[in-house]
Amino acid sequence: MTADAPPSDPALIAELTALGEALAARDDHADLAARLEWLIDLLILRGTLPASFRRLAAKVKGTGERSVVRLATFRDKHAIPSADIDCAARIPLCGGRCCSFDVTLSAQDLADHLPFDITQPYALPRTDGRCVCMDADGACTVYANRPGACRAYDCRTDPRVWIDFDARIPTPR
Repeated sequence: MTADAPPSDPALIAELTALGEALAARDDHADLAARLEWLIDLLILRGTLPASFRRLAAKVKGTGERSVVRLATFRDKHAIPSADIDCAARIPLCGGRCCSFDVTLSAQDLADHLPFDITQPYALPRTDGRCVCMDADGACTVYANRPGACRAYDCRTDPRVWIDFDARIPTPR
């Protein structure tokens, strides 16, 4: 945890631990395990949880055969506030790294006719490691209907993208 982060809420830690234990005991629901791992990573990045919580996510993933169908649960992706970032000005620097991350689609995304990977149902497909909705200049071709995960994502404090967002120093590839 960072020095300026508030201490972890014991109730949050207890709930995450109980959820992790319950999921680890099951042999299905990889979608829930992936969502728990995402939540743990987000809380670690925000300094709310210690990095040691990644062990809980690893325990939940386990080694057994698990369902590969994932479906995001955004109720209304258009209601999700987006980060105020001028992506077009930064793509020449960062290369649109966020467009190489795994994105799980919601039922609303499917209704909006966003493409999905048939071998990984409800995952936004990629070509050569890049989102298929990214044009040659790095712009999103489905920006108005982009997935909820893309709307909610904020790269400013993500060390996979930036060493220093304000100074415009991307993390080396």
